[in-house]
Amino acid sequence: MKRIDEDSFISAYDDYADALFRYAYFRVYDRERAKELMQEAFMKTWEYLASGKKITNVRAFLYRTVHNLSVNEAVRHKAYSLEEMQEVAGFDPEETSEATPEEAAEYQNALRALEKLDAAERDLIVMRYVDGLPVKEIAHILRESPNTVSVRIHRALQKVRDQLQP
Repeated sequence: MKRIDEDSFISAYDDYADALFRYAYFRVYDRERAKELMQEAFMKTWEYLASGKKITNVRAFLYRTVHNLSVNEAVRHKAYSLEEMQEVAGFDPEETSEATPEEAAEYQNALRALEKLDAAERDLIVMRYVDGLPVKEIAHILRESPNTVSVRIHRALQKVRDQLQP
């Protein structure tokens, strides 16, 4: 087992902060809170390492930490729908000004389809296709077998496809 040092930790921040922010964002749908959760995950990881404990897969550890923090967040706060966020806060997850009207419509349809998934299914889709994590690493993060994760991803994708069918 390799112990992570300060330079490796800083490198991990540079490598994973954006992906962890996106993961947290798709859990809490609040940019500032997602940023706080991401930062808190790094702080908890640093404290864990400072206490002398070892981490063999820092990315998986960080995702697991953000996952746990966002679950705690969800229990404490009511989730908002995409429409509520757009109406109340002017939420727009990605600027689509350069997209054609057809691309913008497809993008909105995809977001609505993702919103209809339960949180666990949405997490799988985000980790696999937004953050680009391999199935094996997602399995490690979720403490499930890779086969189980693959099946769950396939089922979640099928739900999205069903939502997008006319």
